[in-house]
Amino acid sequence: MCLIIHKPKNKRIPREYLANAMRINPHGFGMTNITKDEVVRTLNYKNVERLVDTDDELVCHFRYATVGKVNESNIHPFDITNAPRYHIYSNGTIDGYGNVSCSDIRMVADKVLGSMNRKKWVPFLKQTDTRFCIVDTLAKKVQRINKWYAVKGVWYSKANCFQTHRVAVYGTLKFGYGNHPLLEGSQYVGEGKTTVAYPLEVSGLPYLHDAPNEGHKVEVEVYDVTHDTLLKLDRLEGHPTFYKRKQISISMEDWSETSCWVYFVQKRKQPSHYDCMPYYTRCESYDYLDDWSETRDYEMSNQEFILK
Repeated sequence: MCLIIHKPKNKRIPREYLANAMRINPHGFGMTNITKDEVVRTLNYKNVERLVDTDDELVCHFRYATVGKVNESNIHPFDITNAPRYHIYSNGTIDGYGNVSCSDIRMVADKVLGSMNRKKWVPFLKQTDTRFCIVDTLAKKVQRINKWYAVKGVWYSKANCFQTHRVAVYGTLKFGYGNHPLLEGSQYVGEGKTTVAYPLEVSGLPYLHDAPNEGHKVEVEVYDVTHDTLLKLDRLEGHPTFYKRKQISISMEDWSETSCWVYFVQKRKQPSHYDCMPYYTRCESYDYLDDWSETRDYEMSNQEFILK
């Protein structure tokens, strides 16, 4: 379903967000460098990291083809017919437009907006849930239409490039423990327990064994993390040799259930039921903070969702 990123001057797109955007949307890249009045369209991502590593103001599009062929003619941006100073980008599908050859937004730019009074563009586009971005290359202005997300001053038409994996942690990655800094910047979801019992061995360090329905339902903290953070956790845990990551069901405190990655120890003797614990703690570590406001703080403003 594509992704648009609007990067104002002197801001940067985090490398892990950029990597996720390219991985999830493999069908072409388009960009308007507003500062330099340059346009790039390409079917590959060979030079994308270099192109966006600048203080210039940019609008970038990462395509996932749903309507129209995968080719250069369907790569954003599109000049609006009869008003070529305006470039338009879209993230979503506009019902009733496009065909097997032509993308929906390309047809809208050619056949609809080009013959419409400019004051009617935004009301027309707001009739859909699709996110749009219109660039006025002459005035060097950007208009974002419908719901967008902002992270540290950069705007995203979808959130899937910066939160793509859900993990549940039960040991030293929990808040207040030594490895928790690896989760800084990740989104805290809440506390919960494994939906079924597992053997949690605490022998100096915690070791969770992959033996369902034995031991106890284990207490966990749940986080949404980027792909880059997940790779860091894999390195910490020695995945897949020392610990192996596996998706299991977690029951949250609000009675909902969610699927999370959990790290299970490998090649270690399983303890007896009587030696298993329902949670991990250190006797000297009772200094948990009860305030998660910095990781859970959202603000709604003008139909735009801002993640702090």
